[in-house]
Amino acid sequence: MKALTVWSGWRSRFLLLLRWLLLPLLALLLLAVLLLGLSGKPDLYANYQQGSAYFASDGELLSLRLAPDQRYRLKLPLADIAPALQQATLLYEDRRFYQHFGLDINAVGRALWQGVVLRGRRQGASTLSMQLARLRFGLNTSNLAGKLQQLGYALYLERHFSKDELLEAYFNYAPYGGNIEGVAAASLIYFGKEARELTLPEALALSVIPQNPNQRSPLSQSGQQQLELARQRLTLIWQQQHGASLPAGALPLDLPLRYFNRSDLPQQAPHFINQLRQQGHLQGRFYTSLTLSVQHQFERQLSRYLKRHQAQGFSNGSALLIKRSTLQVQAWLGSADFNSEAIAGQVDGVTASRSPGSALKPFVYALALQQGHIHPNSLLTDVPRRFGSFNPENFDRQFVGPISATAALINSRNLPAVQLQARLQQPDFYQWLQGAGVPLSQPASHYGLALVLGGMELSMAQLVQLYAMLGNGGSWQAWQWLAEPATPQGRQLLSPEAAFLTLDMLRQHPGVQSALLTTLTDSKPVAWKTGTSYAFRDAWAIALSGDYVLAVWLGNFDGSSNPNLVGRTAAGPLLFELLSLLPQNRQAEQQLFSPAASLNLKKVPLCSRSGDLPNKFCPQTEPGWFIPGVSPIKVSEVHRAVPIDLNSGLRACSHQPGVTELKVFEFWPSEISRAMQQAGIMLAQPPRYQQPCPDQLLRSRQPPQIRSPQPQLTYLLGEQREQQQIALKASFDGAVTQAYWFADSRYLGSVAPAETLFWQAESGRFELRVVDDLGGVSQITLNVH
Repeated sequence: MKALTVWSGWRSRFLLLLRWLLLPLLALLLLAVLLLGLSGKPDLYANYQQGSAYFASDGELLSLRLAPDQRYRLKLPLADIAPALQQATLLYEDRRFYQHFGLDINAVGRALWQGVVLRGRRQGASTLSMQLARLRFGLNTSNLAGKLQQLGYALYLERHFSKDELLEAYFNYAPYGGNIEGVAAASLIYFGKEARELTLPEALALSVIPQNPNQRSPLSQSGQQQLELARQRLTLIWQQQHGASLPAGALPLDLPLRYFNRSDLPQQAPHFINQLRQQGHLQGRFYTSLTLSVQHQFERQLSRYLKRHQAQGFSNGSALLIKRSTLQVQAWLGSADFNSEAIAGQVDGVTASRSPGSALKPFVYALALQQGHIHPNSLLTDVPRRFGSFNPENFDRQFVGPISATAALINSRNLPAVQLQARLQQPDFYQWLQGAGVPLSQPASHYGLALVLGGMELSMAQLVQLYAMLGNGGSWQAWQWLAEPATPQGRQLLSPEAAFLTLDMLRQHPGVQSALLTTLTDSKPVAWKTGTSYAFRDAWAIALSGDYVLAVWLGNFDGSSNPNLVGRTAAGPLLFELLSLLPQNRQAEQQLFSPAASLNLKKVPLCSRSGDLPNKFCPQTEPGWFIPGVSPIKVSEVHRAVPIDLNSGLRACSHQPGVTELKVFEFWPSEISRAMQQAGIMLAQPPRYQQPCPDQLLRSRQPPQIRSPQPQLTYLLGEQREQQQIALKASFDGAVTQAYWFADSRYLGSVAPAETLFWQAESGRFELRVVDDLGGVSQITLNVH
């Protein structure tokens, strides 16, 4: 009885002393709370630095990057945190969180009684609001003053924010071991999943880490052991609160967990992620349009392709796949191996500027269609021609003579493309490329007519944007990186008619034929083009198929050449192998290659040989597209009926039934006729006239076209006699037999249509004129210095 009396007295004196000690501190605390309460609402996330998390279109994590302060930290709304994690955290840390005002009086009383009066195991009395205050304001709570400051800030936060806002902030600030802060980063790192997807055992594990993040960190073996012990203790409490029964299909609570480490974080599509970061996507969560399954398939196929072609010196490549209708990135391979130093794998071949070779030719044809210079069946000339000091050649160093625009494009003939570029105006090709955002660092004179042959550089990304325009009615659109694309803002750079016709021309390009690809090329319509840069440094292939645009590149980032780097034979097969991995969408394919009803297009029979409307002598026709009011449509003059005297077999001046018969011959312009002869194509020639014909019966069907000299150039005479000669050359109607050249009124000489006259020039300004023997005339102004 006496001991009980002594204990009771000691307790009373202790409580009295404690009261007198706490009263001044409580008064100071109340004053601080009053001052804080009168102050404005604080920014709950001031100086909160987020890292960045990038996800594929299916939600799988591509990469998790550190915040600027080198911590893994992501902000997450409370609605995206698993309810089990919220409940377990409150159960372990602050059961009365939704009842108290920031200070749990009951918890404080229990802590004092247990730790001070009974001198037992110390118990924490900090509420989640107090822990948030410490984390948010960076408080030192190791002493009494710091504790009181923590309490004051907790009440301050409770004054201005709802309980849900405070709980959400706690989850975003809480430490989870090492440099991992916030439940979003912890869930991704330790379990490889979003916080809303956590299982109950995983939620229980994460709930116990913030109380002692150093000792319970899963980043070390000892930390995992301590974590498991704490989790088991919380599991018992959970079972007491919620019962031992678990939902159907739930994992047993005592099942050991597997924890991932920071080194296990995925680093997928690294070039794509780096590009996103360069675009300013640096903090937060980003759900991209990248299709991870296609990305992986492309990576494996590129690796296999390079391995199969090691003997040809292929060691590196890039590929880019976009969805044409939205320009969303689907797959992005910057190199064959990001981690390979041997191939400079960290260089991004999708954004690196390279020469496109012939890959830009379709856009010269599109502009020529739009400006009315050609239609798809127009006859072009693949013959040698000099443009000032520029003397272009074909890849095979051969010339095929007359060739349709479609055949010239899909066979990538250089001379027709250069001739078309020279005819473009308002805009010319240089101006058009500038309008499409292609970087041209030099003035137009620097590139000249070599632009269409790849005499400049652009990136794969820019090239794919241009090709996507062909399938989008001539509308150029910006990239879309995210799963939820913004409304595309297009710029109309080509007419819808020109874009469709160019696409239709490319569709006629035969696919790469091999045993593996026969099924693909027979069933899947593809519009595609290749390119080979100067000195065999780059091999390109680009295709439109269904709702996809795909580009591939093979080469070396050091710019070294390889004679095997040819677009059709090197990049082409890889292009079709990658296309075969994509799902077939027949509706999208039909939509891509079928003209919309609104297009100003018409299909008519055209003469197969000349590409013009057939006259009555044309032996064969084929259907062809043209743009009414734009395309150059005229009646063919190639096939002509010639009267042949029945007795002599010679050519008569006019047709007399019973005396002559009409035979059809082909009359090609002189330069085409000569090119045919050089190519070994021999055409039947009409016989000579049996007698001279009156002038009115001989008239030129096509006036001459002066090819040399060129009127836009000024010719400089050298000191040597041979340097003072200027070549006079023109193209004539196929029936012309002689041509006459004049400088002003001075006669210079005569030549046959296929011949060149060399003029011993002198300084001055001249009106140069050529007249053929059928009366055709052509004239230019020439400056000679």
